[in-house]
Amino acid sequence: MKPRLSFCEKIRLICVLLFVAPWVLAIVAARFLLHALRNNLNIPIYLLNAGVRVLLGTFTAREIQTLLPPTEEVYRAWIRRKESLVKDPSLKERLRCDIQPLPEVNSSILWLGNRHKARKVVLYFHGGGYVMPGQPGHFECAWNAFVLSGVEMDTEVAVAFLQYSLAPAAKAPVQLRQAAFALSELLKAGFEPRDIAVGGDSAGGNVAMQLLHHIIEPHPEASRISLTEPLSAAFLVSPWLSREISSISFRKHDRNDMLSIAIMRSLAADARTHRYEIDSYRDDSWAEPLECLGTWLYGLNGAVKRLHIVVGEREVLADQIKALAKMLEVLKTEVQVTLQSYPNAGHDLFVAEGILGQIGEATIGMKQWFKGLL
Repeated sequence: MKPRLSFCEKIRLICVLLFVAPWVLAIVAARFLLHALRNNLNIPIYLLNAGVRVLLGTFTAREIQTLLPPTEEVYRAWIRRKESLVKDPSLKERLRCDIQPLPEVNSSILWLGNRHKARKVVLYFHGGGYVMPGQPGHFECAWNAFVLSGVEMDTEVAVAFLQYSLAPAAKAPVQLRQAAFALSELLKAGFEPRDIAVGGDSAGGNVAMQLLHHIIEPHPEASRISLTEPLSAAFLVSPWLSREISSISFRKHDRNDMLSIAIMRSLAADARTHRYEIDSYRDDSWAEPLECLGTWLYGLNGAVKRLHIVVGEREVLADQIKALAKMLEVLKTEVQVTLQSYPNAGHDLFVAEGILGQIGEATIGMKQWFKGLL
């Protein structure tokens, strides 16, 4: 649901749209274009990164949610458009609008593929700093990487795309509560843990890590997950893992990535509560995996068998992402951890390819990894 802007908010939004955003976009796009040309980078991807950076850095969360359609509306439009483009009748059958309401947690699952025939399911959490609704590119890359991989491997795969509540109206641990309930519903529907993969990009990767933590060490405000065996796999694409903004990757890529130090400060303020509870944990601490360390990490193999981490070497989050991979290697958790690195990529190349309708290196890499699960 879109937020209701006050009169003053509406005036500000109009002024920013007319007098600020165009100039900022022109300047940032020019800088990103020059950066791409100098370093022989993918120009369309970097111009897209510039646009997202301007959106997140110029508008407030409530303004962004006013400008962009809600996730469910995006899903319906994407299904209609995709179905009109696909000629193969067997693929059209996998492109039916299928929304599973989760009223208990004010959420819903938006299905890609045929959940009634699926042998494998991917529970997907979209990125966007917790303030942006899901975008067509999220559905496109999920379709390309997971549903089509299933078709190519003769294994029916469905994607359970969680429509979670957005910040600042909904702060942590709301998204964890919704994710845990969605996973519980998949288990109730008869999917075995060995047939379930969970993951997401950016803030969605953060949700995925929270969910793994919750499985091992339950959060008191989310439904408890009892697994008979570990989940098949989890994947984290450019995950947001920490409040830390002082690392070398932040300083090095602050001017040329989709995200910046200022943007990350703003997103953290929107998404986190900073409120302390009587049980000596902060109710948003699950949302900071690199700060919320503890014995739960040693039990990670009880939650998941494989963990696939994707990082762009030119993104501000690169250091914290690689720190997680290194930490899991040192801890010897018995989880099979893979780190896929893209030297010329900024933040969230996987979804950027989906937005541009490209099946590029990040999509191909995800397909190769996912096919190994089928």
